[in-house]
Amino acid sequence: MVGLALMLAVMTEVGLLSPFQGLFLRVSAPFERVLTGIFSPVASVLSDAGELNDLQDENAQLRIENEALRNRITDLEQAEQRVRELEEALGITSGAGEGTREVANIVHRDNSAFTNVVTIDIGANKGLVPGMVVLSSQGTLIGTVTRVVGDLSFVRLITDSRSKVSATVEATGAEGIVQGSPDRTLSLGLAQGEIRVGDTLVTAGLGGNFPRGIPIGEVKEISGTSQDLFKDVTVEPRVRISTVDTVLVDTSFVPQSFLGAE
Repeated sequence: MVGLALMLAVMTEVGLLSPFQGLFLRVSAPFERVLTGIFSPVASVLSDAGELNDLQDENAQLRIENEALRNRITDLEQAEQRVRELEEALGITSGAGEGTREVANIVHRDNSAFTNVVTIDIGANKGLVPGMVVLSSQGTLIGTVTRVVGDLSFVRLITDSRSKVSATVEATGAEGIVQGSPDRTLSLGLAQGEIRVGDTLVTAGLGGNFPRGIPIGEVKEISGTSQDLFKDVTVEPRVRISTVDTVLVDTSFVPQSFLGAE
């Protein structure tokens, strides 16, 4: 075998095998092209599959990072909103020429059927009593204290179906009763006088349950005919009550009904 190998090597060096090598290359070339055509796509597919897996892994990681960033942005936006509300509330409190106001946080919401009540984190410790008026950080009416338990108070919002507030149209003096409803909307009942869409409604101060002049909202829609004794008036609250987190309690005002009970 060693001798045969040496003989073939010598024959290759002197060129005796060149015709046979050329013939072999010519015969095998078509098979080589066919094999190349068959296996090249397979190799390409395998390569593409590897790249696809890498892309899928990369996309999965990017989705995770994107979710984390969006959650972080949401946290920052909520923190910013919270700071803004506190700044507004403290701004009103520090300039309180209208009375003493305590800042409170909403810690619980009861939105069951026919009920729209929230719990705030101050109570008797801050001198709160039932009947005190609760405002947004901007000074818009949002409810009244109904019960005080230790360091907590329950507030009935004006959108509660049991809430009724004597109101007047700031521009014309027309009067009515702003009342809540089961679907958390406001309407002006027993409305008489000149009322237009866009008019501002404020507390009338009648009955001694609210100070006069607290903003409530604007007239959103008026329906009915000239034949109707009372118009159907839809009221848009000036503040989105369902999103309020910080409130003010006017501790300088105690309703006459509570004073009478004392």
